[in-house]
Amino acid sequence: MAKLFLTLLIFFNSSIYSKEIIDYINIKSDSIEFLKELNKINFNDNVEIKSEYINIAASSAEYDEDNNVISLVGMPTTISSIKKDNTFKGTADKIIFHTNEEVHLIGNASMIYENLTISSKFIIFNPITGKISSD
Repeated sequence: MAKLFLTLLIFFNSSIYSKEIIDYINIKSDSIEFLKELNKINFNDNVEIKSEYINIAASSAEYDEDNNVISLVGMPTTISSIKKDNTFKGTADKIIFHTNEEVHLIGNASMIYENLTISSKFIIFNPITGKISSD
């Protein structure tokens, strides 16, 4: 188990922890499946992702190294702000987390940002810039 953890740390250090894209990300889950041949890592049960700006909770997640994104699913998946001066929260069937911290809320998506409430099938939000858009 220790070798798997060390391998995952090395994999993550070369992929997600890229300094010019994101300074810090922490992923927790009850179980992890490393799919080396597909360049993917699956996180299952009680998944939580924390960065400098956001906290995302989901049932499961998949990190895709080729596309450099994390896809999270749950019933629902939730996102909330960590920064006190930039408050937001939202839910969706699926959230895609990009390494530039942009998030896509997909399916039954809703978001509250400052005094604005948005509900849509698809919401794009950047917690760093505060830019939000919807289809």
